[in-house]
Amino acid sequence: MLQVVIDVRNMYEIRIGKFKRAVDPCTESFREFPSWVDNQFQLAESDSHQSSVNDNTVTEGAEDLNSSGPKELPRVAMYCTGGIRCEKASSFLLDKGFKEVYHLEGGILKYLEEIPEAESLWEGECFVFDKRVSVEHGLAQGTHKLCYGCKQPVSDEDMESPKWEYGVSCPYCFSRRSEEEKERARARHRQFKTWGVIGGPDKGRSPKRLEASDGVKEDKQPRNSV
Repeated sequence: MLQVVIDVRNMYEIRIGKFKRAVDPCTESFREFPSWVDNQFQLAESDSHQSSVNDNTVTEGAEDLNSSGPKELPRVAMYCTGGIRCEKASSFLLDKGFKEVYHLEGGILKYLEEIPEAESLWEGECFVFDKRVSVEHGLAQGTHKLCYGCKQPVSDEDMESPKWEYGVSCPYCFSRRSEEEKERARARHRQFKTWGVIGGPDKGRSPKRLEASDGVKEDKQPRNSV
């Protein structure tokens, strides 16, 4: 029986870390996962135990899935950050006719906490929804920072891009944000620098402490910022 490991998180989470050979559904939100399953596995109406795979769908790590013709539904293992999304995804797959569906108990965080790096199949860092932004093995704080324009993780390399402007945009949202949105973000950042208040995970932290912890220098911002 074909076996497949699916990462049910979003693209921006998977971008900074995943398990080896796990399938990336390339979803921007968890709400898109059911549609991905429907498109990836074309279930035959007459037999829910058979499927054919949509050859037009290309997902990282899904090479074994992209073969034509009917086949038995695969054994599925899934994982997410803490396990909650996997519970919902498991129920959905079982309703779709998948017979063997498993998920990583405790999610990635439990795995990173318990499995030594030398024995681990995890590659990269795990995005978390708090001020740490990302964690590594042993749940040590990772190296990624947060873009306040799109709330996506950014690396040191990302912050060298001309599309990076602290508090405004990053390479992942620069082209999607209008100049009006960027100007509003600049105004919020000026307010933060003046009053020491900002939204998101750094709310309440003073500008001096934030810049020191993030390793961001003010002179990295464009000179023509308003």
